[in-house]
Amino acid sequence: MDNDRGVVLFTAMMFVLIMSIIGAVAYVITANDSAIAVNLEVSRTAFYSADAGVNFVLASIQKNLKANTITLPATDGAAVSLSACMPPSDPDITDIFFEYLPIGAPALTRIAENEYQFTVRGYGSRNADADIIVAFKNRSAFKFGAFGDKGITAPEFSHFYGYKSTVSLTPAGDDGTNQCDIGSNHNVTLFGNTEVHGHIGLGSSESIAAIYNPIGNPAPHFYGTGDTVQTVGPVEPDPLGIIGGEYAEKLNNCRMFSDNGMIPAALILGNGESVTLVGKPGGTNYYFTNIELKSGAALNIDTSAGPVNLFISGELNGKHGTITQAGGDPKKFAIFSDTADPVSLSNSSAFYGVIYAPYADLDIYNNATMYGAIIAGTVDVKNPGNFYFDIALKDKYLTKDVAMLSWFDVRR
Repeated sequence: MDNDRGVVLFTAMMFVLIMSIIGAVAYVITANDSAIAVNLEVSRTAFYSADAGVNFVLASIQKNLKANTITLPATDGAAVSLSACMPPSDPDITDIFFEYLPIGAPALTRIAENEYQFTVRGYGSRNADADIIVAFKNRSAFKFGAFGDKGITAPEFSHFYGYKSTVSLTPAGDDGTNQCDIGSNHNVTLFGNTEVHGHIGLGSSESIAAIYNPIGNPAPHFYGTGDTVQTVGPVEPDPLGIIGGEYAEKLNNCRMFSDNGMIPAALILGNGESVTLVGKPGGTNYYFTNIELKSGAALNIDTSAGPVNLFISGELNGKHGTITQAGGDPKKFAIFSDTADPVSLSNSSAFYGVIYAPYADLDIYNNATMYGAIIAGTVDVKNPGNFYFDIALKDKYLTKDVAMLSWFDVRR
């Protein structure tokens, strides 16, 4: 009996010992888990604070660009201060704290053409911090090779190609990148046998989605990856601000201080007449109230010494004449219109340049090849031809909207 009592006591003591060990292990595990959870939470808070800083500084940079209170660095490796983008002090916000690096001298650095970088450090409790390095760019005004806010129409046997003028000024067909997207906020109408080396981008207006109308057989043919027709949401019809924006100021300045010389404000060329507009280093800016080219008239653009910008505030009637740019570089010639007055072009030779008339109806006659980019109220191609979108223009005409390129969470 005494032996049995001893066995029970020993068993009870072993059970207590084992339970004590299990309890101690459970306590250690729970303590470790709690510490890990706390560390994870403070690290997460620091990261979220840094992420909030990223979104704040991007919005602040865009706001300051539009207000002309910050200028992006112009050369690779150069930097500007982010002092104009400092976060406001709000006593009601106690769980979000971030700052830009380097501390005390926050900087925005250019790392490549139209690529900029900054670093945000976010803080949490227990001295936790997290760094995020962000690269961004200015959005291009030319999301599409040809864009008609209220509609774009092309007849059968039209061809839309993409190329890059910095690689070749004389492309033969598409360069293989299939980057000639065309789009509208209302409708895109393409007739049979048309080729598009890119996609159709359907925007919207007043919550009404744009539509794509293929007409004829065989149907238009598309080249490129992904969906042929893509819904892109509302597209800004005047991304450069020819009314109320950056290019409105350029046009107004040109109206008062143009390079016209003795050329009158209204440019009217009679039958067979011609005139040459000459460029200069940094570009010349010509202003006309309206332009009319009568039968056989020629408006010659000489960009051998520099680019030519042509601003108009009225009709451009060029369907009976020609506009030629002998240099063959679309980056060196542009037409800007700020009215709803129609713009019409007819070329017996190739056209090289940008047509930016976001409120005008643009009519294109004959079947000559066009190189460059188009933004207009409507685009109506009357006769089949080849259109080449010069993707090098994307980096030349930039808006003051910014877009993130990449972000990197720095582990220290």
